[in-house]
Amino acid sequence: MSGSIRHTLQLRLGAAGLSAGLLCALSGAAWAASVDDPDGSDSAVLPGWSFGYSPYTHHYSNAKKERDFEPDDERHKYVWLINAEKKLDEHQLLGFAYFSNSFGQPSQYGYYGWQFQPLSGTPQLFVKLTGGVIHGYKYPFHRKIPLNNKNGWGITAIPAVGWNYNQHWGGQLNVLGKSALMFQLNYTMR
Repeated sequence: MSGSIRHTLQLRLGAAGLSAGLLCALSGAAWAASVDDPDGSDSAVLPGWSFGYSPYTHHYSNAKKERDFEPDDERHKYVWLINAEKKLDEHQLLGFAYFSNSFGQPSQYGYYGWQFQPLSGTPQLFVKLTGGVIHGYKYPFHRKIPLNNKNGWGITAIPAVGWNYNQHWGGQLNVLGKSALMFQLNYTMR
């Protein structure tokens, strides 16, 4: 098995394992909360925490070599993300995401943000803006995102729009600059 195929397989198995672990943790917490409080009148184990998983990112165009130091055979890799975020009050939140970026590099994003319901008649709809420190876009892909250095450290802001299907489940679209749209599923503890 070639090194690149093995690496791709390891990343996908890692993503599947992390996804399964996240879903097990969410299911276990939800089950524990329902057993301890069958009528749902008590608060959850982790009130105010949301956990997210992104299984798919749509790139607007194919990867292409833009600078001499970038590889000739540049291709987008499979992108996945898991995150946890805590609502600090009605609008403010704090979070951390771990993901595999578009070039197969393990990456992290620690952020602070705001979430609002822009239409009072449609409380399920929300908009979110987060900003923070990102790490992982390392040489030779460090120039693929703005405000990033050769060692992979940078700052970024990510707008999103989403919909809460019920009190626990929601989905959102993260706008990744002029590069991509990331589809994300969220579970919120109440």
